[in-house]
Amino acid sequence: MVKNKVIPKNVESPFKINELFFSKTNLKGIILDSNEVFYKVAKYSSEELIGKPHNKVRHPDMPRIVFKMLWDFIQNDKPFAGYVKNMAKDGSYYWVFAVVVPVYDDNGDKEKYISVRIKPTSHLFTVVKNLYKKLKEIEEQNNGSMEESYKELIESLKAMGYSDYETFMVDALIEELKDKDEHLNKEIPKESFSGDIYKMYEIYKDAKKIESIYKTTFQKVNSFVNLEKELGSKFKYIYEITDELSLIALNSSVESYKLGSTGASFFVVSSEIKKDSERIGKLVNGLRNDMKGLLDIVRQFVLYTNISKLEIFAIIYFINELVEDHERGQALSKNNVENLIDLLKTLKHSASKTIKLSISLDNYLNKTLNYIDEIENIIKELHYIQLNGLVESARLGEQKFSIIFNQVKELVENTTKLIEEILPIIKHSLKEAGDIEYNTTKIRNYINQMLKVYS
Repeated sequence: MVKNKVIPKNVESPFKINELFFSKTNLKGIILDSNEVFYKVAKYSSEELIGKPHNKVRHPDMPRIVFKMLWDFIQNDKPFAGYVKNMAKDGSYYWVFAVVVPVYDDNGDKEKYISVRIKPTSHLFTVVKNLYKKLKEIEEQNNGSMEESYKELIESLKAMGYSDYETFMVDALIEELKDKDEHLNKEIPKESFSGDIYKMYEIYKDAKKIESIYKTTFQKVNSFVNLEKELGSKFKYIYEITDELSLIALNSSVESYKLGSTGASFFVVSSEIKKDSERIGKLVNGLRNDMKGLLDIVRQFVLYTNISKLEIFAIIYFINELVEDHERGQALSKNNVENLIDLLKTLKHSASKTIKLSISLDNYLNKTLNYIDEIENIIKELHYIQLNGLVESARLGEQKFSIIFNQVKELVENTTKLIEEILPIIKHSLKEAGDIEYNTTKIRNYINQMLKVYS
């Protein structure tokens, strides 16, 4: 017999846009601790939640597939971000946008998870609420099976323009953080730090420095958001160059063969076009393979930078809570120091990931630049071949060859124009990646200072 079963009711538990909460769990999802906002919104005491599974606050409206994905992500050391409907102790509901990240010990072993939650306000929130309702209905129709709901989720995301959940997740995180600066930004006077929290002022000062750096860095990171779509659409034409050139070379070869000895010079030109087509083909294959890696790194790069921004919000917000507790006469507990340290550890991990990703991004962008440079050189050769071909076809009065070499001319002009558009994008991205790496290294140094305060 189930005792004290919570009955859902269609009443929202207040959760303000200027509030933020986090909770910690062990690797099995058992709640270890939280900040005060969580207890207030969930309407449970700390004693009622600590030591309990986190699904104690799960709302029955939530589709199971979302939590399966959450666990699939975090158990594979990947952060998860998503919309979650929770249920408070009195049956009321509250929606959150949650980001779940691992906490690693000093040996680099995963020891727990932290989930930071903010109030969802973006346009995607409305879309997701309707989608979750549909997913829940599908699961109920299939006796709880998640196979069909997963298919529906992916199909729905693709219809929205996302290739998979991870791509959607990054976009959702960006959108949800867009309007939060003015609401979550906290300024704490120096005189508020006294007594047993005076040392925390040093952490707060460094946290504000990091926050300031992220404001600058975030503008740079946002320039990468559309890089995937921008390069993807422009490279689509470059990928087709090989096929176009091969066809032109074949047509030219056939026509020169028909002319016999008169077409010997055209045959030589056709052979040169064929060689250039093969050279470009190898470069395009390398470029295509590297682009997959580049775009994945761009996505991860944007993800971890945005997570870092949320984590610094959480750190400053939590310090503000501790200052307010201190002003009410509440002593700083060992658990609260540990919570702060764990938040700093997650930020350090995210910053370290961003540094590694920015280095990888730099390498990939340089490789892409080299591919483009080599393709550009071949296109210049083709330009001279095309000019000579047009002169020769005019001399011999061969109209068919004039058409063929005008096709080469059009391909050369289109590719040259495209390269002129791509090169500034890549060079700008290289500069931005270098700046972000430099700024994030400064951030990591600040975090190391902050961790020493209570070591």
